[in-house]
Amino acid sequence: MDLPSEIVLLFDRDADLLVFESFARATGWVEAIDVDEGEYTAAYSADGAVLALTAPEGPDGPVALVRTGLVDPGDLERRVARYWRCHQTGQHPRDPVETARYLIERDSRLRGSWSGRLTGMLRRGGEPLP
Repeated sequence: MDLPSEIVLLFDRDADLLVFESFARATGWVEAIDVDEGEYTAAYSADGAVLALTAPEGPDGPVALVRTGLVDPGDLERRVARYWRCHQTGQHPRDPVETARYLIERDSRLRGSWSGRLTGMLRRGGEPLP
């Protein structure tokens, strides 16, 4: 599976990792209140480019995600390694690109399952998938 060019790896305070296939999906899923409260600690593209996640209009407004022009593959690799230690105990750690691919494929399988569809509906306030 080829990764989309606008892949987003988003880390939270608990060293958990969310992977989105595009900036639009990331900003559509992330809530401004969580950004405003510092829930997310870092955002990267798969090649280590640093992304800035902001809520420019405060906790009730939209979320913005932009490239900063900085690249820090070392920090991305450390954060991915920490994710594997904290959240994928007992599994062999993978590099950032392999991790992104693994999580996208896993989430794709979950979305097709009954529990994945239910979770999606709950996140959308009970609205069925489009």
